Amino acid sequence: MTKTDILKDFLKKTIVPVAAALLLYSIFSRIFVENGTIDFFLVWIACGVPFGIGKMFTLIPVGFGISGTVGVVALNIVLGGLIGGVILIYRLAVAVWYLPLTVYRLIA
Repeated sequence: MTKTDILKDFLKKTIVPVAAALLLYSIFSRIFVENGTIDFFLVWIACGVPFGIGKMFTLIPVGFGISGTVGVVALNIVLGGLIGGVILIYRLAVAVWYLPLTVYRLIA
């Protein structure tokens, strides 16, 4: 691999997920404050939505009324946020793993 390929891989697997996570955390940690403390569960769900958006619409609201459709869409958003939160934690673990690996590749 050339150095540009290594740096592109580093940017894609380390810098972008960490920057996205920090941006989302800085936004949602100010929104979900209750009695002066941050509700980390809601922040985790909200930060996971962009990462779990592909898994979000697993339940299709067919044959429901308006209230059933809204309820199924809300359930899809919550499930997408939970799954996306796990994906976000995995991406951050990969980012931590790629730091020393990239340094080793650049030196070698």
